[in-house]
Amino acid sequence: MIRSTVAMGAALAFAACGGGDPEPGADEAGAATETAETTPTAGVVISEPADGATFDAGPVRVVMEVMGLVVAPAGTMDPGTGHHHLVVNADVDWSLPIPNDPGVHYHMGLGQPEFTLEELPPGEHRIIAVVADGVHVPLDPPVSDTITVVIR
Repeated sequence: MIRSTVAMGAALAFAACGGGDPEPGADEAGAATETAETTPTAGVVISEPADGATFDAGPVRVVMEVMGLVVAPAGTMDPGTGHHHLVVNADVDWSLPIPNDPGVHYHMGLGQPEFTLEELPPGEHRIIAVVADGVHVPLDPPVSDTITVVIR
């Protein structure tokens, strides 16, 4: 499956510049710069499992890595911060807070970079990693990555 162009472009831009600003929201001279909500270099990548991975059964551990922003606990509304969510076999409403309904939407509200999906039934599953602000609204532009896994 094709990964999110936002995440891939962000990863390439981040790698090309050798890192981020000295402080989120400031350039080298200390002047204000764009936040993660407007910076095209913010991104997230699902580093585990690989896109297209096949498992004989669950659980499936999902590990996410961010570029160009700081992962912070839910409730944190500082510029350049957000926290992880997983959306399984559903679409994302990019303008509304991500719900918390097990089996579909999962919050990593403590700022954790990984989550274990315990009970995926046999079949193909689309997993979307989404970074959202402190009140669970996806960042704008979207900071997301998508993979597909298969459970036999």
